Amino acid sequence: MSTPPAGVERAAPGEAATGTWSDALFVAEYEAMVRVAFLIVGSRADAEDVAQDAFARVALRGDRVDRPGAYLRRCVVNGALDVLRRRKLADRVRSLRAENSTALGADELSDALAALPDRQRAALVLRFYQGLSEREVAEALDVRPGTAKSLVHRGLANLREVIER
Repeated sequence: MSTPPAGVERAAPGEAATGTWSDALFVAEYEAMVRVAFLIVGSRADAEDVAQDAFARVALRGDRVDRPGAYLRRCVVNGALDVLRRRKLADRVRSLRAENSTALGADELSDALAALPDRQRAALVLRFYQGLSEREVAEALDVRPGTAKSLVHRGLANLREVIER
């Protein structure tokens, strides 16, 4: 089990971790998790919702989480990917197709990232923005390390193609 930050108490078993180590985790990681979610979903409001949901999941788990930071990151990535899946489903239901622009706008990196498949985008954000190792990326995406390495490699290749257009 993880050790809570100094001066912070753990929650009793079966009790939500209110006013305990989860508060310290929230203060330390909230903005970073919102940024990760934003880079995956592309919306500040959705990113904040994803991060808050992830922190709620960690707090509800209480002392049953061995590595709250890793569990939190995984919850954020999974939540962000869920948002993207819901968006795609809504687009299909309404039969709206977004136009793919061949010209990159002012924020070329964000536009290029948005053009990538969801898992490749998440892998690149975790690897290069968060600075995670390939093993940590694999853990966050719940894939094997070789798959994470492949997602990063293919994501970079696709990113080059989009930028060169």
